Amino acid sequence: MWTRIFGGIAAVLIPTVLAAQTHPIIFDTDFILPPGDDGLALLLALQSPEIEILGVTTVAGNESMERATTDALWVLEHTGRTEIPVYRGADMPWVHEKSEFAERRYGKWFSNEPPAPPPGGFAEKHAESEGAVEFIVSTVMARPGEVTIVAIGPLTNIATAIRQDAAFAGSVRELVIMGGAVALLPDGAGNMTPNAEFNFWVDPEAARVTLRSGIPILLSPLNVSRKTSLTKDWYEKMIEVETPITKLLETTMGPRFAREPERVFLMYDQVAVGSLIDPTLVTTEELYVDVDANHGISYGTSVGGREIWPGAEGAKKMRVQHDIDWPRFMEMFVERMQAPAAAPNSRQD
Repeated sequence: MWTRIFGGIAAVLIPTVLAAQTHPIIFDTDFILPPGDDGLALLLALQSPEIEILGVTTVAGNESMERATTDALWVLEHTGRTEIPVYRGADMPWVHEKSEFAERRYGKWFSNEPPAPPPGGFAEKHAESEGAVEFIVSTVMARPGEVTIVAIGPLTNIATAIRQDAAFAGSVRELVIMGGAVALLPDGAGNMTPNAEFNFWVDPEAARVTLRSGIPILLSPLNVSRKTSLTKDWYEKMIEVETPITKLLETTMGPRFAREPERVFLMYDQVAVGSLIDPTLVTTEELYVDVDANHGISYGTSVGGREIWPGAEGAKKMRVQHDIDWPRFMEMFVERMQAPAAAPNSRQD
């Protein structure tokens, strides 16, 4: 409260405080430890009072579903957030099978090898007995119109939930997806094939069902993440302040940058989470977006257009990110990583 004098009259000014909206979310992820983007995205969500994580659901993608589960449990335990439950999801895509091409390229979504222990050994925290899809459906249906899903891996769990309950799609508040690449917009090439982005390429059939579901979607494709760069300089800036979070980053990211000091990591999943926290960080355009699920040279390719085109009659319009205020995003990211670790249950009702 402040007092200001206008012509000898004292006026009391009461500042208007706009409370940040809290988003209850399900965090659906093909998790890997930092410097992997899923790990850093989870840390950003954990460190953001705007987000309440109802549960983490895992899916095969970057690594196996079991590796994703193991690593997610480790991060939650090492950040003191063991109250957040973890649920095992799909361990393979709907249709896509392992190929010699897949084995040569990035990703271990097809792996059935036992997961390696994280630094210091496996977490004592265990995954829930309930499956990911059951948790996703029951949580959304118990709070229709309230729960946002942040899906930063292949969309197998989400598409299965859509197929499982006819009312599910209409009950999700919003779906924030990291996936796809839109050739209509700048930086729209693929990163798995010339045109297909990894998450959509791993399970194109699930991606197509999800994008056509009618759920309100905010799509964070390669177009926007290609405008980011996490370097050793940014890492060193983050760990200038010692907290449980930055000590975790030193454990997981430090050895990588020691081996590859010139390495630059794009911030795919972090942008998806950051844009939910502060939508003004990104620039979006409304487009119809569909996914090619035909088993040919464009398998897994996402296509965006300002109008419906032949073959995409079932496509839905969604907000597609294509630019970011990178300096402001990184200022927020570093600030959140350096903040004291959030207390358990601090966002629980």
